[in-house]
Amino acid sequence: MGHRTEIHDKVLNAKSLQDISEAYGFWATTYDQDLLDNFGYQAPARSVELLSKYLPMDEALVLDAGCGTGLVGQLLVKARKFQIDGVDYSQSMLAEAKAKGCYRALQQVDLNQPLRIAADIYDAVICIGTFTLGHVQPDALHEMLRITKSGGQICFTVRDEFWLKSNFGSLLNELEQASQAELSELQTIDYILSEGSKCKLVLLTVL
Repeated sequence: MGHRTEIHDKVLNAKSLQDISEAYGFWATTYDQDLLDNFGYQAPARSVELLSKYLPMDEALVLDAGCGTGLVGQLLVKARKFQIDGVDYSQSMLAEAKAKGCYRALQQVDLNQPLRIAADIYDAVICIGTFTLGHVQPDALHEMLRITKSGGQICFTVRDEFWLKSNFGSLLNELEQASQAELSELQTIDYILSEGSKCKLVLLTVL
């Protein structure tokens, strides 16, 4: 494994929501520069490119789940005239996202809990860098499916080490067998160049 900073290790090794919140609170102001300029974070651009291919309408309503500082939101508004809502657990990260001016609405949310969002609201959900150790668990996909319209997309990344340790593979099979979603794309891509890490890039079509 390649280079990681101390704060990045704290985030990846967080054992509780309080640990995660404190780590991101410390990191929020330098997060974008660290990930993009210093670490070579590939997942946001690759994910937005993939989602845009499957979601051609300009006015689509998209939820950025685990929006962080708004890296994905910035790319979404550059790609299309998407309307974007963002949710994240860290208030410090949400403050950075709000400053970017690309979100219709922002809300503090624990994605491991039921969402206070009506069913069939969004044309797509994008969740990048959030399904990882100590953060959001695979079962959160059920809520993402509930709030996404039939025919809509859910695009997300999963670090390879978390993919291997979790039940993502079997969960995706279950969703297909239950005719809840279709696995439209499953790619292995570079995640963070400085680490030499990989991730799964997944796109589900909601049935």
